Amino acid sequence: MKIFSYILSFLFLLGIVTYLVILGIQGINFSTISTNLDIRKLKSSDLLEYRELQEESSESEVSKEAFKVEEKEIKDEEIVEEEKVEDITLDITAEEAPSSSSPVSDVLETQVGNLSGYGPDCYGCSGIVASGQNVLNGNIYYVDPTYGQIRILAGDYSYPLGTIVRVKNSKFNEFIGIVLDRGGDIGFGKSHLFDLLYATSKEALANEVSYQTTFEILRYGY
Repeated sequence: MKIFSYILSFLFLLGIVTYLVILGIQGINFSTISTNLDIRKLKSSDLLEYRELQEESSESEVSKEAFKVEEKEIKDEEIVEEEKVEDITLDITAEEAPSSSSPVSDVLETQVGNLSGYGPDCYGCSGIVASGQNVLNGNIYYVDPTYGQIRILAGDYSYPLGTIVRVKNSKFNEFIGIVLDRGGDIGFGKSHLFDLLYATSKEALANEVSYQTTFEILRYGY
């Protein structure tokens, strides 16, 4: 009976030990599994956060690149607009500025009348024109600082001495004269508007009168 009781006690102790061992093993496994799960959870959350950070960083880089592209496009557009403004400004300036090749009118007044002729040796002539120049030597020209060598004319008293006249549509080629003399039959309301000086009266009569001649006044007086 004692042996049987020892066996029962031994089996009971063995069962207790076995139970404790099993509990210990299960506790270790559960903690390990729990630890592994926690590690896995941590790793997953870290991975998610890492991915989110990467995505945010990526989006930030894309935004930066997009901003740079947009900024460059805006700058390019501003440069183009400035060039257009400069072109428009240049175009406006070119249109407003008179071209050097464009003829600029120098005519102050235009009259149409008859052109007669006279010589320094005419009847009642002194050979000295109203400006004081002696023309008895046949010198029918005057040298002007601006217009050079030009013909001498007698004109109306309303034109001061030194007035420059361009004569057109006469019997001669177009020429420029200067008013240095007066005449009783010369001027507005008279038979002849201007009188052209020749070397002699004979030469003047030979050339006769030019009718409907155009006189362009280029300068009043000296």
